[in-house]
Amino acid sequence: MQARQLNLLAYIHRAQLAHQVAMAHLVTLVSWHQLGQTQSTRRAIGNPPAFLIAKLFGPRFARSYGVFPSRAAPYSYGPGALQASLQRHDAVVHRILAQVAREQWRQMTSLRDAHMQRVLQANYVSSTSSHSGVPAMQVRDDTFPRLLSWQSPSDGQGIEALTHVVTRRFAFLRPRDLTWASAWIVQLRCPNTRHQLRRRGHTFLDAQGRWGASDTLSFHALRSNRWIGCYFREYPMGWATTGSTRWQRGRHYVERPLTEFSSQDFWRWYSQHSGLHARAWRNNPLASSYAVRDRYAPAAGAGLPDVLGLSPQGLQQAKSRFRLNLRTSLAVSDLGQQWRLSWLGRDDAWWRTRPLVRSSVAETYFAPPPSAMGTPELPSLFRPYWQARLAADPALRTGATP
Repeated sequence: MQARQLNLLAYIHRAQLAHQVAMAHLVTLVSWHQLGQTQSTRRAIGNPPAFLIAKLFGPRFARSYGVFPSRAAPYSYGPGALQASLQRHDAVVHRILAQVAREQWRQMTSLRDAHMQRVLQANYVSSTSSHSGVPAMQVRDDTFPRLLSWQSPSDGQGIEALTHVVTRRFAFLRPRDLTWASAWIVQLRCPNTRHQLRRRGHTFLDAQGRWGASDTLSFHALRSNRWIGCYFREYPMGWATTGSTRWQRGRHYVERPLTEFSSQDFWRWYSQHSGLHARAWRNNPLASSYAVRDRYAPAAGAGLPDVLGLSPQGLQQAKSRFRLNLRTSLAVSDLGQQWRLSWLGRDDAWWRTRPLVRSSVAETYFAPPPSAMGTPELPSLFRPYWQARLAADPALRTGATP
């Protein structure tokens, strides 16, 4: 019974991981939907124009610039529908799976004992016998409550680290970074530098364990003047951010970016905000600022859930034991029903009241299948490889007969 409970917890934890992968995909889809919308708008107003992108970087970039699926397309879903699905996943994670895990944890030993009692009832109670014939059960030396402990998402056995490992397997959730340089030499002052097309995108977890995604696309035109030399003039082509954010104001974006630069030269604005994080200027700082300004911020989820893991004692020895004592008398035991000696009498023989006690030890342990790499697999509550068996009773002397 205990092995079944541990395997159930392992399947619950694996389901938690699956829901996190689904939520990461949904957040990324919302961000991509917004990116397509803003690209479509920028292409419509010609800032920058699609023919210029085709001339500098090739027709494939121009074709994808501003392509936005029709609302009538069966595969097109708006941010509202995607966000509703995201909230349903979050509800399943915290209101169903996490609650079931907690109920299992609270009732583990009581469910086990009740199950053993039902087995005794089924074997000792019949239409011709009374409940008084059921042996009295006593559980002793139970180490199972000390096997497990609750783990926060950031703990060593928490769900956060494993979530990152699992999501890295999906190309859709990996960093969406691309820098494409034009082949044209446009500034004699810096002949080794070219116009650039920068695509940036990330799906991530914030400090509270909530999913967020950001996507930007900008054309960086190489410019030069006598005051600051060569610099990149950024023309945002698309931007989006949804859910949580890990950008910091003053490091990755500015709070109130200019929508157009007719009243101020871009290079002057650039100089005023050169205190941004150095990496920001290798990305798309203006598009990132627009993304934060137009951020789609739905209702925040509950974050990553706590999970059950092995306690420090359980990590040292991934097994638990308990001793089961059954107490009855020969009068109601199977032996007493079959053992008949006429000279001892039938009803009030002294041997019928003699107590009969039997003891056995059960063990729950982690038994994974052989690894293809030949390395032993560490015990985990994310692997449903828990089994049960009878174990030797350490209280018996060596060579003694139980």
